[in-house]
Amino acid sequence: MATAKKQAFSIPFIGYDYGKDFNWDFDVLFGLYGNPIIGIRIKNIVEQYSADPDSYLHFHTVLNQVVSIIGEGRIVQKLDIFSKKKYTAEQSNQFLQQKYSEHFDGRLFKTIETVLLFTDIIDDKLKKKMKHYHFSDKSYKELRDKCLKVLMLLKQNNCEPEFLFEKDFEYYISGVLSMQFTKSPTFDNIKSTNEYLQIGNRFVKNISYVDVENIDLPSEIEPYSILGGNGAASETAVDNFSFINELEDYETIVYNQIITIPLQAQQQRELDKKKKKHEGAANNSPSNAIIADEIQTLLHNIAIDGQLVVNAHFSILFSADTLGKMENIQSMIENKLFTKGIIVSKNAYNQLELFRSAIPGNGTELREYDLFMTTSEAALCFFFKESYPVNEESNFYLRFTDRQGVPLKIDPSDQPMKTGRINNRNKFVVGPSGSGKIIYYEYDC
Repeated sequence: MATAKKQAFSIPFIGYDYGKDFNWDFDVLFGLYGNPIIGIRIKNIVEQYSADPDSYLHFHTVLNQVVSIIGEGRIVQKLDIFSKKKYTAEQSNQFLQQKYSEHFDGRLFKTIETVLLFTDIIDDKLKKKMKHYHFSDKSYKELRDKCLKVLMLLKQNNCEPEFLFEKDFEYYISGVLSMQFTKSPTFDNIKSTNEYLQIGNRFVKNISYVDVENIDLPSEIEPYSILGGNGAASETAVDNFSFINELEDYETIVYNQIITIPLQAQQQRELDKKKKKHEGAANNSPSNAIIADEIQTLLHNIAIDGQLVVNAHFSILFSADTLGKMENIQSMIENKLFTKGIIVSKNAYNQLELFRSAIPGNGTELREYDLFMTTSEAALCFFFKESYPVNEESNFYLRFTDRQGVPLKIDPSDQPMKTGRINNRNKFVVGPSGSGKIIYYEYDC
């Protein structure tokens, strides 16, 4: 019986530039080739069940501006991390309040954490080159300056951005490596197969959206979807990938969204050459004529709308505590993606490679065969845009349980006025007999 090969798992980072030494408001992580990595923690500004199509379009525009600011020669990686946590009872001096909080103590609830990471493009390691990356102080300073502009843009659009420091990088990197986002993650050996990974007792699977040899994607895609159905909510706006919120048996999900922005002039020249090549062979094969038309449409959109040509990658990394649960989640994800017109890659045998690409800031390890070319506008339609409701920062609030059954602090008076959610303080409370309408009014007033 053949024994499995064992080798050390190499961490793809070499160190930090600490902001405190340079009067920066952030730390910079360095990749294996010396490429700087800057991270920003944000909140997706579209609240789940908000049903506001304008919010999806607005956040889509913000993300498009982020990509435009970062510019060519860079990689934009967005990680949406779905995990489960236990509710901890809030301590209070009031007896009733303490008992109320203790009633919910220990309940599981879902959270979404979102980080944006920016770094430079590294030449594919499969290409025979003396140097895959050339570091320059000028490019390094440009990246820092652009990230500051991105932070300002995100602040203006209420994304609550925060630069990442060493402890934040360590938290997210350790979380992905162990597939558990806790203060003290437990690391274990990683067993790699063609179908999945096994990290300790966890079964980990990476589902890649696209097989570049047979790309099955919808011909058109919007920044959001319509719920559909026959009910009153059929026209409700939801995220294109809102089904991730519906999954239950997982331990952790990481939605890995990567956009690499190549040098535009060079990329357009290559596209033009490819178009002429296919036009020359159009008489021999109708498929060549179709490809030439598609390239022409792409070049037209670039010229008219000023869009960027990008190479994109999207994959869902998830873990479960049993192989059966992992396979059930895999089936659900593939079925949901199929309804969106996406047939996932059947050749994702490089599970360890895809897993490493989901490590924060390590999108540089993706090979060309895991990237597909499109426009920045189209690629951003695949970005996840929703977040769960969270406690409102206010001196006055009422506690309601959210849809997950844990308390949520909501200001029904001052905060909505400040944010423009309401324009007067009139209230109309509806509820069945005995539901507590009078008690609510007494507390509110």
